[in-house]
Amino acid sequence: MIKFVKVRGESMAPTFADGDYLLITKARTIRSGFVILVDHPKFGVIVKRVLSVTNTSVCLEGDGHHSTSLHSMKDVALENLKGRVRLAITPKGLKRL
Repeated sequence: MIKFVKVRGESMAPTFADGDYLLITKARTIRSGFVILVDHPKFGVIVKRVLSVTNTSVCLEGDGHHSTSLHSMKDVALENLKGRVRLAITPKGLKRL
């Protein structure tokens, strides 16, 4: 599975900017620090960084100060994981993660 998504908003700045495109692939493993695409039960499909992982869920956070608070993000079930961000296409060029 390979998918492209467009960043909307500034919650992951400075890592990603509004309008950047992200290459998403299937996530075989998940670790702290990975950036993932997830279908959040409250916020819909979002891109966030993994703060921690358990056997059943991930705790997420945004990179920017405009991100939703950690308390609001809570743990998201692993079954809601849509993929891992591998590459960003920005006006400055490609950015590998």
